[in-house]
Amino acid sequence: MHAGATATASGAVTRTGSAQAADPLALPSARQIVRKVALAVAVVGGTLLLATTLPGLEELPAHLAGADPAWLALALVLEILSVLSFSLTFHGAFDRRSTPRTSASMSLAVQGMNILLPAGGSGGLAIGAVIMDRAGVPRGFAASRTVALFLVTSLVSFAAIIVAGVGVATGLLSGQAALVATLVPAIGAVLVIGGVALLPRVISADSERPEGRVRGTLWSVRAHLSDGVYASASLLRSGDPLVIWGSIGYFAFDVAALAAAFHAVGVDGLPVGLLILAYTLGHAGAIIPLPGSSEGGLVAAFVLYGSTVAGATAAVLAYRAVHAGVPMALGVIGLADVRRLLRSGEPLHHTARPSTLHEPAPAHA
Repeated sequence: MHAGATATASGAVTRTGSAQAADPLALPSARQIVRKVALAVAVVGGTLLLATTLPGLEELPAHLAGADPAWLALALVLEILSVLSFSLTFHGAFDRRSTPRTSASMSLAVQGMNILLPAGGSGGLAIGAVIMDRAGVPRGFAASRTVALFLVTSLVSFAAIIVAGVGVATGLLSGQAALVATLVPAIGAVLVIGGVALLPRVISADSERPEGRVRGTLWSVRAHLSDGVYASASLLRSGDPLVIWGSIGYFAFDVAALAAAFHAVGVDGLPVGLLILAYTLGHAGAIIPLPGSSEGGLVAAFVLYGSTVAGATAAVLAYRAVHAGVPMALGVIGLADVRRLLRSGEPLHHTARPSTLHEPAPAHA
């Protein structure tokens, strides 16, 4: 029993407010979410005000003021489709062990937290792991499938870099850019994919968890990463349509939303190969958990590949309005539904169904 927990007459366990606040498995409170949203809005507003005073951005207000509502509406629809595609991937990656509604709510909460906790996509997945732990999902399964979900969705981005980089470098895709901006990223993506594939052999953990907190934690991390890579391979080999097409849709619809944002602000977009490269490499800025890092990375990438500073800034700001707004709004709804399900005692996780996936032997407790 956790410190600060008390038992009710029925034997249920409740936590005091102070203990719950310190509980590492506590979900973000409404107050924390409101603070994060307020910070995000303040950062966007401050960035916009600052941007209009910088050299080269004199046309930014005109681009934003003249934004085409029809293209903005299309960007909104495309972003919703991207969010829903991730929900499909989530449901498939966790072997359909929850109801579609429960999977949808958990995945929406994950995506909402990804926006509020930028860390290259891992911030929201950490919240997802907390939700599944609270729901009674076996930790080994939850950890391996959380890693697998991150790897499978990331694989689409790296594969897109390879296709776009090689395509532009060889002339199969339109666009002009130096080899260092096309072929080098493609080679880097190949190396990353190969490195991840070899990861289990490099970091494989012993069968027995060692004593000691630090050594035990490192053992668990290695074990979960190794199992996650194996689970990713199993998901891909199975050809699960939810996982495959959901991951592709998650990426493709988001890229399309960004392209629509360029049209909305009246700026010529990049050819598809350069658009994909700028999108994927620009999003690397989100790895830095600082407000504005994602926007800055995208603007820099698009300028590198040929966009004007004012045009790229206007398009990225319009895109981020839907890219952040849609997951945050739906994420709040999803998190509220997850809280309701947890309070009601309804099972969020069912026993393992017969699966076509070949999981590695559960060597890790």
